[in-house]
Amino acid sequence: MITRAFVSDVHMSAGWGLNGRKGRYDWFDTEEADNFARFLASLNNDASIHEVILLGDIMDDWVYPVDVQPPHYQQIVSAAHIVPIMENLWTLSENRPVVYVRGNHDMSITDDELSDFRATFFPDIVFRDFYETADGIYAEHGHKYVMYNAPDPNPENTLPLGHYISRLAATIEARKGTRCRQSEVTKDLFPVGKAVANTHTLAGDPLVDLPLSYLAGQLDGVNDATPIVTVDGGSITLGEVREMYENLSHEWAEEHGALDPLHSIWMEAEGFWGLVQQIAIEKNKKVIIFGHTHKKENCYLGTPDALTGEISDPYAIYANCGSWCSHNDPHPKPYTYVVTEYDEDTGKHIVSLRYWGEERDPEVKVI
Repeated sequence: MITRAFVSDVHMSAGWGLNGRKGRYDWFDTEEADNFARFLASLNNDASIHEVILLGDIMDDWVYPVDVQPPHYQQIVSAAHIVPIMENLWTLSENRPVVYVRGNHDMSITDDELSDFRATFFPDIVFRDFYETADGIYAEHGHKYVMYNAPDPNPENTLPLGHYISRLAATIEARKGTRCRQSEVTKDLFPVGKAVANTHTLAGDPLVDLPLSYLAGQLDGVNDATPIVTVDGGSITLGEVREMYENLSHEWAEEHGALDPLHSIWMEAEGFWGLVQQIAIEKNKKVIIFGHTHKKENCYLGTPDALTGEISDPYAIYANCGSWCSHNDPHPKPYTYVVTEYDEDTGKHIVSLRYWGEERDPEVKVI
């Protein structure tokens, strides 16, 4: 039996927004950090786990107000509440393979200029854009299918538009103490976006202007002249951001074809169901695992019965790791992760959605 553990969407950050400000903007607090450190320690003590896959957004340098210079990754891993996590991760990677698949909130972790950082803080970890096995598993973070968070089609833009949407959302949280999630904002704006996209004839991209204007409109004194401090200490104005992405929908449609901009935005809010079905068939995989949405899932892929909705003859399983950060959620989501077991004798995959810190049975699917 080959057993693998998948975890995503931890969103470790420097902790600057946890104390001394009106609103918390860090998504990962000290209690969650303690839980994740203990979870990694439990993996260290579990000899049945052969490989661990960190499926993106493990770190986060996006969720910072526009007037705050985001931290470098070294500042994140050196923060007091993150150090125990790193110590357990080092032990884990010394004793079994650990793979780090980048997400959108940590997409620059694989940049060439960070090679020394990776060699120092992740010396035994392999970095990849996706993970797959010959026995039938395919896993990635999932952000590359969403226009706001995928690597930008224009190679001159090093970050996607979602970075700047997240910066404005963090500013609202810091100044007003109001919870603001990008996926919820875009879901709320989806009907309006559909209407303006269908009727828009002016210059610029309405799907770019809409979220930026909506968020800026909730902040006094924030307009197109407002500077956004970048990770290197420079700045870019909100107006310059609009100009950078003024052709985003057109460029996205040219690159992605059938995955139109509005469909990609809708998927982020509602889930990747149709997309993972397509991936399973095209890649001939039995298990598809994503993160990104923060929505835990473990379900069969196939054609549902017209009357019952149940899938009687599945061809694959789709699982989503969920998340490890509550992000000020008044009803915190459980800490979840996915474990796959592959029986080499029978060719069967057992996929379990497991809960950490709760007396709760795992949700199990077999194919």
